Amino acid sequence: MATQQSDGGVRFSVAHDLQQYRLLELPAELLELIDAANPPLLSIKSAAPGAPSAKPAYAVLCTPNKTYQLRQVQTSNSLFVAQPVLEAHGNEEIPAPTTRAVASCTATLELHPADTPPDAFLEEVLPVYDIVDKEVDATGNGKSKAVVLADIPLSEGQCEQAWKELMAFEFAGSSYRPSANTLVQVWKSIHDAALAEGIKLDQQFLTDTLLSALDDEGYPPSLIVAVLTGLATAEQDPAGSWSCLDRSRAVHFVGTTLLEAKRGGADYLTAEFLDTWREHVPDAWQRDAELAAIEGLYELPTSTTVAIRGGIASTTKTAAATAKPGSSSSRKWHEKFGRARQR
Repeated sequence: MATQQSDGGVRFSVAHDLQQYRLLELPAELLELIDAANPPLLSIKSAAPGAPSAKPAYAVLCTPNKTYQLRQVQTSNSLFVAQPVLEAHGNEEIPAPTTRAVASCTATLELHPADTPPDAFLEEVLPVYDIVDKEVDATGNGKSKAVVLADIPLSEGQCEQAWKELMAFEFAGSSYRPSANTLVQVWKSIHDAALAEGIKLDQQFLTDTLLSALDDEGYPPSLIVAVLTGLATAEQDPAGSWSCLDRSRAVHFVGTTLLEAKRGGADYLTAEFLDTWREHVPDAWQRDAELAAIEGLYELPTSTTVAIRGGIASTTKTAAATAKPGSSSSRKWHEKFGRARQR
């Protein structure tokens, strides 16, 4: 610090070569985090060059679970970073009664909570994995999950949560997000396989048991696991060998996904939709399949039809076709279940 002289003045000098500094203004919650006994690792990220959401000089500071956008604010005041001048006295250097400016800051950096929905970033960079008439319609991006998330300007926790909610998955060297049409088909197969194998989806079951039962369907195992993980109970370990679905979340998912898969096409008759919804969930869950379970996410275009609400943010993009009740996948599992009952 500057030392006041007897005449009340402070000796002040400016370094010939000013260094490059930016002052960062920290919000109270971030300052508290840094001052903690075990502060977390902070990182600065930016979107990949050419990314649709990238803005010029767009960078963020990330904690493990939060993201702050960095904004440069110009200042009209003269703002210096200064340090005491050290003078040699024998073998020691002690502060002299002089302060020297080592940097001039014409701008400061402010932190503001990022408000872009995490799934919006992933929807832009992940290709859609769609299945129509048993044929896969998808173009790989040649990127692993780690590579994709490294270029998303959000914290690791937010990226992981968005990946989980989109039910994104890795397959054959690429990363994808399934269409609503694909999710309807995969869920239908999961439901039918669980019925045939006597698996109660809302109780602990071995993930590999269900994967083995679905082996003939041809779905990437990572896609099936992504669906199970996205619908798992809060306490379920996603890296474990067991699965257990949250009943309320699964019922909600089936209802909204059925409607999403119809987006852009003919609206569901309300009675038909409710019947289809109930057919796609275990018998014990059917009483939960009511419009009240997806309140705010649907609209009634007419007194007899229902559709996904047009203004809501969708976790999947609509495919051109929806899963049909008479698909080969459906017949296959009904045949297996029928044989099982005849034994």
